[in-house]
Amino acid sequence: VSPSSPVVERRPRSRSFGAGTPTFSSDLAKLKSACSDAGSIVHSYTDAIAIASQFDVLGSNSPLSRKLSLTNETDWIEFMNKSGAVVNGGSDEVTINLEKLLRHCFDTAFKMPPSPSGKTLRPDTSGENMTPLQV
Repeated sequence: VSPSSPVVERRPRSRSFGAGTPTFSSDLAKLKSACSDAGSIVHSYTDAIAIASQFDVLGSNSPLSRKLSLTNETDWIEFMNKSGAVVNGGSDEVTINLEKLLRHCFDTAFKMPPSPSGKTLRPDTSGENMTPLQV
């Protein structure tokens, strides 16, 4: 490097690098702090929505937000019921396991689509499903 050449300063690495992808451990820590004495169990949809809406996996930049729209209470209740985290204990009593809900959120957000079967990749050459040619 010649003494007359300008010095190029290095740019600091962005603090947001890698911050866009939610992690299960950070969301689990949020869950544990929100439900400190009750474990991860709540007994109302309202409480479950209030806690789960703070999960990064349900944030606006999450892969889950592109697959799922939770805009109202009905959407939330339907999603929670499908997750397997809800147990109805007679009358109006409901038990919601938020850790199970969190796992379902991550499974849904990062699940790969099923691979196509070999049969759909290869044409049928056995002749069973071939139609006769008409001339």
